[in-house]
Amino acid sequence: MASVEAPRPKFAQIADIIRDRIQRGVHAPGSPLPSEPELSREFGVSRITINRAVGVLRSEGVVRVRRGKGVFVRSVPVITRTATQRYAARDKGRGAYDVELAELGLEPHWTVTVDRVPASAQAADLLAVEVGSELVVRRRRFFANDQPVQLADTYLTAELAEKAGVTEPDTGSGGTYSRLADVGRKPIYFTEDVTCRGATQNEATFLDMEPNQPVFEVLLVASGKDHRPVAVTQHVMAGHQWRLRYDWSNQGEEQAE
Repeated sequence: MASVEAPRPKFAQIADIIRDRIQRGVHAPGSPLPSEPELSREFGVSRITINRAVGVLRSEGVVRVRRGKGVFVRSVPVITRTATQRYAARDKGRGAYDVELAELGLEPHWTVTVDRVPASAQAADLLAVEVGSELVVRRRRFFANDQPVQLADTYLTAELAEKAGVTEPDTGSGGTYSRLADVGRKPIYFTEDVTCRGATQNEATFLDMEPNQPVFEVLLVASGKDHRPVAVTQHVMAGHQWRLRYDWSNQGEEQAE
């Protein structure tokens, strides 16, 4: 029988043990956990304690409850989004998302819809246009092995979107940024603001999230060589599903010493 000790609450210790087993592959991705009665017998505690332990893992996104079927280990591993490398992949003809999933052996898939909307105050400020100006928004929904993992909405002025030919779902090789480059508005400068916040109902539903789990919102502004913004993208990702990585070098400082 596995043992737990004071002073930490028993449910927290049990959550640690199950999490460690998942990390070591004892419970494989997508596999069911032992039932509450089985875990209760193993640890010598009540089912209420087991339920609290599983609740901790659910809030962390480590496991997921499927009604009528049981508790299952998260099927998609944590995906790393390396901001400073993803555009190099695009230049090589491979989408950044493809590269991120390929490193994990996952199959990428996404859907695209295109709408026209009036510019909100925030969008107008970021794109340097008047509030209410017509924008084209490209709404992408990303999947990994058919599991939803990200929403990304890209906003452009209607004039630029039409000029670049990105008003239809299929933009051809290289995507929206390549089409902007074709018309002399290649994105050169990028700014990202990252916020951790609660999910909206639509976001939580699409991403199949537990109540109270946070999301990462990455607000990306892409600008041309004249520093004028050409596109704004709002990425929304479940906080437990993604790791955001930013790397840089201080080589210039070393050379100056």
